[in-house]
Amino acid sequence: MMKRSLLGLVVLLGLALQACSPKSQDECGFVQNVYGERISWKADVPVVMQLHKNFPEEFVGAAIAAAESWNKNVGRKVIEISGERYTGPDQAQKDNLNVIYFYPTWESDRPTEQARTSVYWVGDLIKEADIRINDKNFDFYWNQAGKSADINIEALLIHEMGHVLGLKHKDSGNSVMATYLASNTNRVELAETDRSSLKCEY
Repeated sequence: MMKRSLLGLVVLLGLALQACSPKSQDECGFVQNVYGERISWKADVPVVMQLHKNFPEEFVGAAIAAAESWNKNVGRKVIEISGERYTGPDQAQKDNLNVIYFYPTWESDRPTEQARTSVYWVGDLIKEADIRINDKNFDFYWNQAGKSADINIEALLIHEMGHVLGLKHKDSGNSVMATYLASNTNRVELAETDRSSLKCEY
């Protein structure tokens, strides 16, 4: 009788834990946590991003335009570029702030990496995101023709802001989240696949 009661208790406990465990979701182009839940800011938007003090003044408009691309396609403000410059350290760190950095140095074993976005989350909720732009190995342009090897900074920021929102790479459907951005490519319009992904979370 004691064994049967213990077995019943274990089964009930197992069912209770199963009922409380997170439910796996369709990825919808988002990064997922270990439980298969989409990672995003949920309702905790807009994400306020500060430009580092070294971010070139001539590209501030590009950052604002990139944020507006996401806002327009969501139908509300999900990313906001702060008018206040970040005057802290030159290196990204976990500090509960969302910052866009221009890095004059870069890892020697990753010279072809144009930028990197670090996203920190708890459960399925993003808490912080930082964008690092590789200013050592690349030159950038905006609102004018660039040289053959130059990168459109607005297109690059649109892609990286997609990561800020929780999106992962997507190499189909002309997505702005495609892994690579070719030189002199003005990929500044979200594709239908990007808009479809956004609807899952925002």
